[in-house]
Amino acid sequence: MTIYEYVLEDAGAGFTCPPWIDDGGYWLDGDNMIGVRDDTNVSTIPDGAISFTSAELEARQLALHSVTPMMKEGATPGDTMIEMTDAEVSTQVQAWVTSKG
Repeated sequence: MTIYEYVLEDAGAGFTCPPWIDDGGYWLDGDNMIGVRDDTNVSTIPDGAISFTSAELEARQLALHSVTPMMKEGATPGDTMIEMTDAEVSTQVQAWVTSKG
């Protein structure tokens, strides 16, 4: 599995993930999203595609979090959303990476 940043492609009837991304739609930043590519995917990766290691993805997310804080639900349903800590963002990213294999 490789982690990539990508933008949606215009499929004519709407926008879709590019064929070289197997599971996408994570952590939107402007038009850029994060997705993963299974190493068995035979679609061609475009020149200039940006890939991330786990540590690089964590650094990206922490940088975004410092500008636009990631939020989480309060202690009980209906509570006001509260800002995540840097540690919580890091934990969330690492859990996501682990879940993607």
